[in-house]
Amino acid sequence: MATHLVIGDPHCTPGTSNERFLWAGRLAKDIKATHVICMGDFCSVDSLSSYDKGKMSFEGKRFNKDVEHTEDALAKFNKGLGSYKVKKIMILGNHEDRIDRVVQDNPELEGTLSISSLNYKKFGWKQVPYKQIKVIDGVHYVHYLPSGVMGTSISGENIARTILTKHKVSATVGHSHLLDYAISTTPLGKKLHALSAGCYLTHKESYAKGTQHLWWSGLIIKYNVNNGTYDLETMSIKQVKKLYG
Repeated sequence: MATHLVIGDPHCTPGTSNERFLWAGRLAKDIKATHVICMGDFCSVDSLSSYDKGKMSFEGKRFNKDVEHTEDALAKFNKGLGSYKVKKIMILGNHEDRIDRVVQDNPELEGTLSISSLNYKKFGWKQVPYKQIKVIDGVHYVHYLPSGVMGTSISGENIARTILTKHKVSATVGHSHLLDYAISTTPLGKKLHALSAGCYLTHKESYAKGTQHLWWSGLIIKYNVNNGTYDLETMSIKQVKKLYG
């Protein structure tokens, strides 16, 4: 049976500690994970944050700092793993998508700037494009699922239940930084599991604007994953640090 270690949005950000990635690697090795899945926004790409508001173009020096800090985080995770081999899946999020949007609006950057600049593949991660679903052992992994035809993400207090109601599949999402979990049963008796995976932070995010206390930070372990069902364990970041820091 497969064991999945799920990492909610980590938001690797220059000026913050990357030690939590070392802890996560040690945990993956300890539980003998078959897969590690990061739910998106591994790198915050804060060098392009104001681009979201249409206020700036590409800033090379700041972006290079994002890349350097991200490479350090990826290296620390691999150090935690040591010689242990595991399939590593990087779901791309809206923060990584900032890079593609900059290139689309600044064609002169094409060929010199891309998501591959973050070097996820160099450190052994298989990339899954933004908004694309990756099915692993029957679980649909994606940064977020749409709430309707407009494509906005499912949000609110009951993300997991809404996923089951609208999409009717076993699915795990990131993006909201909230922890939420629900199970439903189909008429044929199959269990469907929906999970919002929280985040994996030790630092405060300025853009949270007083809502960060609502977030859940930690790692999620799924044991016996098969055909979309699993046994779930959550581990807060305080417990991760206590055991593996």
